[in-house]
Amino acid sequence: MLVSVSELVTYMDISFSLRQQDAAEIVLEGLQSELEAYLNRPIELQEFTETYVVPGVNDPMPMTSFFYNTSTESSFYTYPGNTANSIVNYSMPPETIYLRNSPVVEVEEVKLTPFNGVERTLETTEYIVRRFGIDIANLIGNDTVEVTYTAGLDGTQIPMFRSLILRAATREMQNMHDDVVGVKDLNTRNVAPLETGFSERELMSVRKYRRRKVVG
Repeated sequence: MLVSVSELVTYMDISFSLRQQDAAEIVLEGLQSELEAYLNRPIELQEFTETYVVPGVNDPMPMTSFFYNTSTESSFYTYPGNTANSIVNYSMPPETIYLRNSPVVEVEEVKLTPFNGVERTLETTEYIVRRFGIDIANLIGNDTVEVTYTAGLDGTQIPMFRSLILRAATREMQNMHDDVVGVKDLNTRNVAPLETGFSERELMSVRKYRRRKVVG
């Protein structure tokens, strides 16, 4: 978690019982999850593994000039009707794989399983890493790609996230404290409950970090 229970104790300048520590951990996990759901991205760097199946079959693209007679030993994809004396060679256009989590910090491994072949690990020169995914050329419909990557915002470098979580957690823990004291006193404490979760104003303050598009 981005904020620990001990940090919350220090922030509130109080001591927690063992039961309150357990409750605080649940609250902190819930608030981080709520913030990540609003931002549509993790706020800590994490490793993910996702599998992508290439949909359909792309049409090959011409890769050479109509006025240039290409070599018969070209490594490009051979399009039906492309004979040894053809003027134009073709290649499959790059397929963009949109990963579910961003920004992508590092791609550890990419495995390709052709629909009619054997799985192999791609070299780093065979794909391009982008903040939202990767580009791979020469994929064919029904090929399967497995990507292992690290993504997310580095929340330790964005103090605003920690402040928001600490403030919201303090409100929720204060509500719990007031409820427990009220029961122990066996009387009604005329204290209005504090707002739980994040306020609209707090969420607006981190809106610039929000991911606009989520690919399922």
